[in-house]
Amino acid sequence: MEEIDQRPLLEVLDLRTSFITSDGVVPAVDGVTFSIARGRTLALVGESGSGKSVTAYSMLRLIQPPGKIVGGKILLHSSRAGEIDIAQLDERSGTLYKVRGGLISMIFQEPMTALSPVHSVGSQIAEAILLHQRTNRAEARRLTVEMLTKVGIAQPEERFDQYPHELSGGMRQRVVIAMALVCRPELLIADEPTTALDVTIQAQILGLIKTLQREIGCSVLLITHDFGVVAQVADDVAVMYRGKIVEQGTVRAVLKNPQHAYTRALLDALPSRRARVA
Repeated sequence: MEEIDQRPLLEVLDLRTSFITSDGVVPAVDGVTFSIARGRTLALVGESGSGKSVTAYSMLRLIQPPGKIVGGKILLHSSRAGEIDIAQLDERSGTLYKVRGGLISMIFQEPMTALSPVHSVGSQIAEAILLHQRTNRAEARRLTVEMLTKVGIAQPEERFDQYPHELSGGMRQRVVIAMALVCRPELLIADEPTTALDVTIQAQILGLIKTLQREIGCSVLLITHDFGVVAQVADDVAVMYRGKIVEQGTVRAVLKNPQHAYTRALLDALPSRRARVA
């Protein structure tokens, strides 16, 4: 009988990322520790500037100078590639290349910055397949059309040859989700995936991510400032303030009995709570 790995999929241990400037060192992520369980969704919550996105970019080693990871571990316990300390990988490492887009994928906050304006949306998804799987262009096109169908894009064969500017914001976000999930990653990082969308499309996108997560069996790190979103889709939550995790636990426990004043302030900002107070 095959032994089930009881370890979390990913452990971030005492992660520290700083920006080294002429005016001094600015610690953006200051000793952050959390883990993401297999098949579960962890929401990393905090206002703008709290360090959420820097944490996510650190996990994929996408921090650009003057930013730098100055300490800590990022342990990926991959069922496909074994244990990897992402923080220690060389920038030119083949393992880091395998991690980015293969083992860990990311949905970026603004789809127009994640998509090339001079390539068709289908060719960009197919390129991700060709980079991480041994296949040919005809099969990559077939898999791309199949994935576009799964994310709810009508007439996927036609959409394959269209460019990002020809699609609506909601459709572009669906394309980015298709690109992130087409290689069946073990971890999906979703950085404010619904910020630029209206409320109706937000609900559709969140539901889509949840459905595809169940199908693929991946874990999700959801980065958001909105506890309303957290309550809809997350299993666990970590609250971030000024580069530190100030509270974490299951969504149910934190929503029912928040311990930190900052968590309570975020919850009090929800329109539903304000309405009850009024």
